[in-house]
Amino acid sequence: MEGNPLTRDRNIFAMHASFVSLGQLIKFAYDATGVLPRKRSEKTGLNDKDIKRIQKQLERLIDEEGSLTDRCGELIQALAFELTGTIQNPKVNYAIGETMVDLLEVYKAVVRDDGTYLSPKDSLRWFCGAYAIPRLQLSIHKHALRFNVAAEGFLTPTEADWYLPTISGTSITWPLEKAINWAYKQCRSSRAQFHSPGKVVDQDDPESHQNLENASNWLSGEAFPSWPGLHWNFSRSIDRLVATEEPYGRSVSEKEKESILYVLFLARLSTYVTKALHDAYGAEVLIDMVGRFKRHRDWLAVDLKVFKAETLTYIERYGALESASDKIWLESSDQYWRWFADRAQHCAMTMQRLLDTFDDHIIPDDLVTQLCDQYGDYTARSALDSMYCASDLKIQECFPEALFKGFDLKKSSSTMDADINAYEAEIKEKGLTTSLEWMVHWNRAALFYKKEQHEEAFVHIQKAFDLAKYSAGKNQYQIVNQYIELSAKNNS
Repeated sequence: MEGNPLTRDRNIFAMHASFVSLGQLIKFAYDATGVLPRKRSEKTGLNDKDIKRIQKQLERLIDEEGSLTDRCGELIQALAFELTGTIQNPKVNYAIGETMVDLLEVYKAVVRDDGTYLSPKDSLRWFCGAYAIPRLQLSIHKHALRFNVAAEGFLTPTEADWYLPTISGTSITWPLEKAINWAYKQCRSSRAQFHSPGKVVDQDDPESHQNLENASNWLSGEAFPSWPGLHWNFSRSIDRLVATEEPYGRSVSEKEKESILYVLFLARLSTYVTKALHDAYGAEVLIDMVGRFKRHRDWLAVDLKVFKAETLTYIERYGALESASDKIWLESSDQYWRWFADRAQHCAMTMQRLLDTFDDHIIPDDLVTQLCDQYGDYTARSALDSMYCASDLKIQECFPEALFKGFDLKKSSSTMDADINAYEAEIKEKGLTTSLEWMVHWNRAALFYKKEQHEEAFVHIQKAFDLAKYSAGKNQYQIVNQYIELSAKNNS
């Protein structure tokens, strides 16, 4: 799919072990939400100049020109602003925005703290299973409760998993197809009559003809809409349906219309993301990811049921006015999720102690049950699920030894050119060059630095920096500091 960071080269280092760059991830967020129109005729709050400016900013972010932090912030603000034009309910808008920010912050933390020996594609697959799915499931419910979205009374499809693809053999029903058909059913109309009520579609009504043709192509999978195109099509079609006299017209309330548009947005977003997973990894991995998402939802349900019941009881007991309910949900939620995070942290420390006591690093089922009783199903099982999700992406047995050998060379005062040459040959022979080439250049930079050959040292620290910034985890801090120092010494 267009914009899919799973299937496109990031840069000249794409064949090396690394996480996907932040620029690619922000670009994917824009493509997944679909806020940038694909055709000049699509209605949006952005003019041509705005669109070109954002596209240029995205290109510069991918190329990592300028301050990453500043550019990420600017683009996230622009994305949120554009969504406000079509997702006008502030509660829904805030919940979507906060969820996206949560995912970005988790990704930044993983890149900052965790190294990877995998390709960008496989690293992202691991991140999705170990971090993105549990965080997404948690954030969706967390922010929906914080902003009391339920009080808005929005309608959604009755199918429990309408926002997930349904996979049966080789057949996949995508969420957008479910949402579009639900919209027709909700408006008690056929596809043709929904887009062209009371008439046979012909060229005398080009807009309704185009709307029907576009919707048909989206349903068949022949085309995929931008969000402005999808929003415009269904918003205009509903308005026409309501304006048409009986027996072809239909009564659709503003709440129903708003609900349909929000369901379409979420379904389109989910379809884009799950199709990207399918295109990159195949149906088997998609099935695993969907199943993992459902498991986390089921584990979390028990905790959510208790929290919601306690909050509703509090509101009823003190006879809180409806106008005060939002504040109660926000304050209660913030307090609850802080406790929830503290419990998760304590659970993680307990698990680590248990893992260290078993040679196979697997916690027995009876102890898992005890952990669930003490910390709750979601906290215990999601942590274990994240720990074990990398089992499909096995680490090369020789990688840890080679990694630590590189650190030993870096620390040793007796390291010579011959030692680094031998190390480079060794990792090449073991097929680890794509994972540890940054370590070779880091060692060469350190050796030249000791010899006060700063120009040569800078050449290698620059290569180490480029190769390590999305793969070395916490070690990149030392590399960055040395890169800055050698840049200054070389007036670069």
